[in-house]
Amino acid sequence: MLVEHSKRKAGHVMPLVAIALAPIFALFTYFYVRDQYEKEPSLLLLLVFGGGFLSVVPVILLGQIFYSILNFLVDPRWLLHDLIENFIVIALVEEGLKFLVVLQLAYRHPAFNEPYDGMLYAITASLGFAALENILYVLNGGLVVGFARMVLSVPAHALFGAFMGYYAGRAKFSVAHSKHYLFAALLFPTLLHGLYNFLLSINRGEFALLVVPLSLFMWWRALRQVRIASLRSPFRPQNLPPGEDS
Repeated sequence: MLVEHSKRKAGHVMPLVAIALAPIFALFTYFYVRDQYEKEPSLLLLLVFGGGFLSVVPVILLGQIFYSILNFLVDPRWLLHDLIENFIVIALVEEGLKFLVVLQLAYRHPAFNEPYDGMLYAITASLGFAALENILYVLNGGLVVGFARMVLSVPAHALFGAFMGYYAGRAKFSVAHSKHYLFAALLFPTLLHGLYNFLLSINRGEFALLVVPLSLFMWWRALRQVRIASLRSPFRPQNLPPGEDS
């Protein structure tokens, strides 16, 4: 009887896990195939993904600590509370941990040898984070939550990673402005993440709808960054005209 119960429970959980991981796999594949000239080591990508996956744990712990401090210092009814919560307690903590994963595991690795690598590693770390986060949300909220996050939250994490990775790639191959680009690699995804969450957290539908143009902008900009980073690859054939590698 216990075995049958376990089988039924597993039969209920596995489809939810599959729904949680499907957009992760799809988005990783989408950006992986755009690494056209010199593929990254599978083991390193797996390591970075695992780092992003495990970063959920310190994010939860730090989030609880900072949220308690925020509630003690700022009245939850104030707009300032919402701004600090979304831009610092959530966005800065999450993007900061992903940023550390990229810096510690990939940034100094010899395989990080072209600008697009920054995008792929940061997107991979972001999708690792999104994978565990998505599993937890979907197991708790069910199919509706799974499909909603498939459209909204998971692509957003990948796009935040694209912005982070683009500037990490610029930093890696810049002599004069390396620190400025590294700062941008943390700043821009944090601001976009904070704005994204803030719009969704406001209890007014018209503000939540602004997530749509924000998402479209991030997709447009990320795809442009993919093209720019690819054009700067030292492995790109010199006789290939701009635009013919897309």
